[in-house]
Amino acid sequence: MKLIKTTLKTEKNFKNSDAEKLRGFFGNYFREDILFHNHKTEFEFNYDYSFIQYKVVNGKLTLLGIDKGADIILNKVQNIKKVRIGEEEIEVSLDINITFPELFIDENKRYKYKFETIWLALNDKNYLKYREGKLDLNRQLANNILEFFKMCGIWVDKKIEVDGNFQEIHLKQKDINMLGFVGEFITNVSIPDDISLGKRKSIGMGRIKKIGEVDKNDSRDE
Repeated sequence: MKLIKTTLKTEKNFKNSDAEKLRGFFGNYFREDILFHNHKTEFEFNYDYSFIQYKVVNGKLTLLGIDKGADIILNKVQNIKKVRIGEEEIEVSLDINITFPELFIDENKRYKYKFETIWLALNDKNYLKYREGKLDLNRQLANNILEFFKMCGIWVDKKIEVDGNFQEIHLKQKDINMLGFVGEFITNVSIPDDISLGKRKSIGMGRIKKIGEVDKNDSRDE
């Protein structure tokens, strides 16, 4: 897979919530290209994978382009000198990092990750299952990881394993009360840092970071 991480360098630090404003800027600036905003029309959403994800990483505005999203960022964003975040116009310089990380299921190692931003695991349907104790968050996260494989066009022929320790977080977005999760998990999948899993990936929710590797036979608590 191809991954382009573009950091918009300024002296100012930003909040995670500014990722949505960043998407608003680029979505309007490149309105003709659906990958920047995922809207077919003003009222119709394009239900495709988020090949371009907007984030705030270590206080800095960041665009992450995955596969075809990486190519579009490389072709279109390099000449950006200013962005508008809310009512503020900000001069930026771009730090572009291109990598080709492997996405694979490892039979020998387990990888430990933490959620750097809130993971939105639930939709209306599985929220009720979760409240009834009928939804396994480990399985839900495994499905999110499988979705990322599909997005990258990678066939999965082994079981994705997840063992996590999650805590509930209540939040409000656009006057809607939502339930999310933070925490850590171990999986048999090697996943690139800073990709997002779950709902609202395009604005950086569910962003992960690798914090270690463990032997296959080690338990989470050891």
